[in-house]
Amino acid sequence: MKSFVVILCLALSHLMVAQDSIKGTIIDSETEKPVEGALIYAFELNKSVVTDNNGNYILVNNSKYDLKVEISADGYKTQVVTLSTTNTDIIKLDKNLIELQEVIITGDRNKSREKVSVSIETVKKMDLYQSGKISLADNLSKLPGLSNVSNGVGITKPVIRGLSNTNIVFLNNGIKAENFQFSSNHPFISDEFSAKKIEVIKGPVSLVYGSDAVGGVINVIKENPASTNSLEAKINTQYHTNTQGFVTNLDIKASGEKWYGGASFTNKSHKDYQDGNGDQIINTRFEELNLSSNIGYRSAAGNFALYFDYNAPTYGLTNQKSLSVVNDDNRKVNFWNVNLDNKLLALKNKIFIGEGILDVNMSYQQNIRKGISDDTSLYSDQIFASMDLATISYNAKFSIQKNTSKYTLGFNGAYIENDADDFYGNSNPMPDTKINDIGFFVLDEIDLSDALTLNAGLRYDLRTMKSFPFESTGLNKYEIDNDYSSLSGSVGSTYKVNNHLFKFNIASGFRSPNISELTQNGIHQARFERGDVTLKSQRNYQLDLNYHFHIDKLVFDVSPFYNKVNDFIYIVQTTEDAPIGGGKVWQYVQNDALLYGGEIALDYHPSNWLGLHTNYTYTRGELIDGGNLTQIPQNRYVAEVKLQKNKIGILKNPYFVVNLTSFQSQDNLGQSETFTPGYELFNVNFGSKITIEKQVVHWYISANNLFDKVYIDHLSSFKPLGLNNIGRNIVFGLNIPFTTQLKPVN
Repeated sequence: MKSFVVILCLALSHLMVAQDSIKGTIIDSETEKPVEGALIYAFELNKSVVTDNNGNYILVNNSKYDLKVEISADGYKTQVVTLSTTNTDIIKLDKNLIELQEVIITGDRNKSREKVSVSIETVKKMDLYQSGKISLADNLSKLPGLSNVSNGVGITKPVIRGLSNTNIVFLNNGIKAENFQFSSNHPFISDEFSAKKIEVIKGPVSLVYGSDAVGGVINVIKENPASTNSLEAKINTQYHTNTQGFVTNLDIKASGEKWYGGASFTNKSHKDYQDGNGDQIINTRFEELNLSSNIGYRSAAGNFALYFDYNAPTYGLTNQKSLSVVNDDNRKVNFWNVNLDNKLLALKNKIFIGEGILDVNMSYQQNIRKGISDDTSLYSDQIFASMDLATISYNAKFSIQKNTSKYTLGFNGAYIENDADDFYGNSNPMPDTKINDIGFFVLDEIDLSDALTLNAGLRYDLRTMKSFPFESTGLNKYEIDNDYSSLSGSVGSTYKVNNHLFKFNIASGFRSPNISELTQNGIHQARFERGDVTLKSQRNYQLDLNYHFHIDKLVFDVSPFYNKVNDFIYIVQTTEDAPIGGGKVWQYVQNDALLYGGEIALDYHPSNWLGLHTNYTYTRGELIDGGNLTQIPQNRYVAEVKLQKNKIGILKNPYFVVNLTSFQSQDNLGQSETFTPGYELFNVNFGSKITIEKQVVHWYISANNLFDKVYIDHLSSFKPLGLNNIGRNIVFGLNIPFTTQLKPVN
């Protein structure tokens, strides 16, 4: 408490700092004409302004510091620069034929992509609309090195270089999501339509996020506040022909000099999908209701914001029982479904102290999961599983720039409590549980020159886990009272010479076993699963290399990786008969494992209107003692042609994209897996902007699996049931933005 009072006093001492205006002009580097509508976003202030028709801007600086800002405009390369109140800057933007997201936010970054030693991929908001993909994980799976485990089209989970579930961390606006991530039928919950972009770090990021980030991090980054003194709104709507699906999204936000806020509402409704043969895949229907809101305040002391997210999805479950009892073609999900209720309340503060910045964040999450069946013989309310997970998380970090070095030190942790209803104990995979996390870290980044950057970090974690088992059909969940502690470290560098960029990073992370892996002793996912209370923490050592070559019309990128995981935790089928439910016992075990592979990508723009893109993803997963890991994605090759012009008649920025994705056969099989033949998917996307009485309208049409290919992906949970993946799906979409200036900027 004493430390908190000291920090508060230091922060309040800056309240009377005078506000200065930073003025400047944005111009085209070739023509030197002004760039109208360029966005200047100040990271520390969480504030943005837009250039006028003369390319001019005025940014009121609430702090006493020079500001690091991101400058972006359609058709230009994004830049990160530092603006000073003492100068009137003229900033030149270069045309950008190659579409690269160059500014990284995740993991204490806020910097150019070429300064980050780890491998990062991004998806912009407009790409989320125009792709025509139904789920967030499906959208991410088009990135090199990523794929997804699917249980239909609604329940999908991302896979990063062969790792998923609790091997990766999912962040909702920087807050680690806690919502039963121990199996593939528990999707990450977030509204991608409320996001500015999504960043994916491929590889261990345990330094900042602690346990579970051994495979990587996915961060859904919220929209920036509206430009200063403006009101902005967007209407987004989609229709999906395959699922007769409707998606409606409304965003609205407003910002003054100090106060800002906004809200986003999304509703999704999909019927059962059809495969390439036109056959209905029973009970793959789903509904989602999402609400995101925020309010914030900027001052000389810092930036303070409160966020609230509410998600209420209901996903149909396709299994042997639902296939036999669901016989309608309705949109409503009546039974054999999982009903989720997720709430997140987060307070995010950025406080200016001396020459440094203190980030102090707290959040509360509640995730309620209920499984609904049609069976009234056991439970009259048809509920077969009920769990309530509550999480209080906190983190603080202090960053300071000293000459060419940036130092960051901090801590974060969480208190997690699961309340499992013992009335449904036979089907609840987790008993009542209490988990305490705490971790401390220090990071150092040094710019030795304009070309060479070094970074390193160290972290210590302590996790305590305690369960309170209840009886379930004569079988008790296992009781644990375990402690796990670990050191994690990372060393990396980036080196740029002319048009060549070299990256190197070696990191070690850890993951403690989750509660299900430790305590489960009953039915889960229609089979009998048994945990092991003696499981140890996983420890991985990953080497990442990257070579990047970039000239005006050509980008070549190759990113190999090597990931050794000691005591890797996975599940196997034993020869022991299950005590209940039939079949055999599935047992959690651990052995040393090895994952390796990489990605190669090439972008070439022979002209201003033609772009060619190709990439190849290769992933292997093996057990050190012999055999293959399960759920390793198929290797794939992507070839894409994009045609785009500035204007054709009434069409502004029209584009036409043809995409061919070829999945290779998978014959490196883990236990109980079967051979998966290769297949090809052909996709087409096109659209443009049009102006109707001064109102801009973005329209697009996306056709995925255009030729109605019949196939089953290797990571589909429907593969044992012999059910195909989705057939042709044509999406018609509209995106309509509105902007109103509240008052002129002085």
